[in-house]
Amino acid sequence: MRRRLASIEAAAIAGVVCAIGWSLSLRGLLAAPALGADRATIAAYYAQPEHGAAAILWLQVLAFSTIAFLWFVGVIRSRIGGREPMLVGTVFFGGSILLAALLFLGASLLAAPAVLVAVGDVAPEPGSTELLRAAAAVVLSVFLPRVATLVMFSTASLGRATGALPRWLVIATMVVGVVELVNVTISTPTVFLVPVWIGVVSVVLLVRRPTDAVDADDVVGAP
Repeated sequence: MRRRLASIEAAAIAGVVCAIGWSLSLRGLLAAPALGADRATIAAYYAQPEHGAAAILWLQVLAFSTIAFLWFVGVIRSRIGGREPMLVGTVFFGGSILLAALLFLGASLLAAPAVLVAVGDVAPEPGSTELLRAAAAVVLSVFLPRVATLVMFSTASLGRATGALPRWLVIATMVVGVVELVNVTISTPTVFLVPVWIGVVSVVLLVRRPTDAVDADDVVGAP
């Protein structure tokens, strides 16, 4: 039990780091001119070199936060995922990897114009900047939420079966997952739903001490 709780705490801390890092980095990268901004605003924004340095910094924060997310996934899968059917574990693992990849892609599209200024000392064309921003919106607001739904549903299933998550959080996770699945709008606030959800799950894992769930290792080693 002590080893099990230490593993859950490691996953929870990694999840909190991921939630904070993803939220801050996405907020920083989304500070660039949004879709529909006039060309003068775009040109004035990218004429300032500090924006390029900030974009590179936020990409670094995002990278380390994603490493924390993968640690979160690995600990959850190894410690409480072994009792679930293979289908749920595969969806959880595959969806998590794809979620991280889509986040990297969307963040790269957002940061590319500013990085061009910082590294190449070349001002991007406003039209190209708008195209990259539109592509980032597609990745972060269309593809990423649907993949996040898979991660949420599988996490809720794992948490319910093992007792690692309380019933209210399992239900809330399913509700948020359905909202992410059926939402057809391209809206910036929906991007932050995923890190907020990860943060809530992580805090619950950190403060909750389940005693009614049986460790997978104990089940295997039982006579």
